Amino acid sequence: MFLTIYDLIFFSVIAFACYSIWQHNNISLFARAAAKRHCEKEGVQLLDQNVILKRIGITKSHRSLFAIKRKYAFEFSSVGDYRYKGSIVMHGKLLAHIELAPFKTPMS
Repeated sequence: MFLTIYDLIFFSVIAFACYSIWQHNNISLFARAAAKRHCEKEGVQLLDQNVILKRIGITKSHRSLFAIKRKYAFEFSSVGDYRYKGSIVMHGKLLAHIELAPFKTPMS
């Protein structure tokens, strides 16, 4: 059995889609770990142990011509009585920035 050019294109598209999904999953796991580390550093608790993809787009990159920009949202708590919002932005595999909403700190 010989492969035609259409078969090669079809299998290439399928392989690229699988790779993209696998890469997106790895970046999501990295974003979750970065959010958890940042919350621990700030002395707050990451709630639900997850991040949620809110936006995806294309942006300029420092390393290449362009990168996929992903914005994730998460929730955290400082004293355990209220949920605050946070966000994390990834440019490709690189962490661009993490932002936490203003929150109450426990009184000493």
